[in-house]
Amino acid sequence: MLNNSNDAIVLAIDAGSSRLFGGILQKGKVLATFQKNSTNHLCADELGLYLMQWLDFQKVSPEEIEGYVYCSVVPELNPVLEECSRIYFKLEALSLRAGVKSGLQVKYTNHHELGADLIANAVAAVKRFPGENLLIADFGTATSLCAVSRKCEYLGGTLVPGLDISMEALAGRTARLPEVEIRQARRVCGRDTVSAIQGGLYFGTLGMLKELCYRMKKECFPDEELRIIATGSHAELFEKQKLFNNIIPELVLLGLDEIRNLNLD
Repeated sequence: MLNNSNDAIVLAIDAGSSRLFGGILQKGKVLATFQKNSTNHLCADELGLYLMQWLDFQKVSPEEIEGYVYCSVVPELNPVLEECSRIYFKLEALSLRAGVKSGLQVKYTNHHELGADLIANAVAAVKRFPGENLLIADFGTATSLCAVSRKCEYLGGTLVPGLDISMEALAGRTARLPEVEIRQARRVCGRDTVSAIQGGLYFGTLGMLKELCYRMKKECFPDEELRIIATGSHAELFEKQKLFNNIIPELVLLGLDEIRNLNLD
């Protein structure tokens, strides 16, 4: 599929609290993605063999990978990701961490407390929508909302438990409530336990997002135009609600690719 191209193919990986989300990119476009459940006990060989099989399915050889970039909110996985890059791709990994060029002015009080995935999201959003005020909602393990000004200032954000955490808490802390599929609900008034949980999770999250977006706009961008972007594993569930101007599931990967470009020697 890609063997005849002379353009760099980049492998980008976002290491979250419960999963790895990654993909290959070329010329600023995502060609293919993968998701893999992860734990702190993941080793470099397990990850490397998984990536070899996935790349083989994509008809891409390891030698074609010319860049390897990652962000991580799990410190224990950082050496695993870097060792995998060296052993299986013969590359030094670029990690999105303090000191790496992002093109953003981060207004966070302590930069080390800010999730690298949120920075990658912001970099991609600024690249795609330059000169605009942005709110970025990320549906990950946590649901986050961050504000980025038209001047490329990362102003801050807010965090709440994600849909998966909320559902697992209901099932784990109660005697009779089951785990359910997280899906777009048609009605909030359920007529059985499963639909009651699904309706509560879906419309509860929707109502929360509307309030958070309203307050973030009021605090950060009063009387200014604003674009609201959604990303993450559950973002597309809310597409029909017209809360977001854009839904970009691969935003973090696009941001990692751009960060690699900004840090090329």
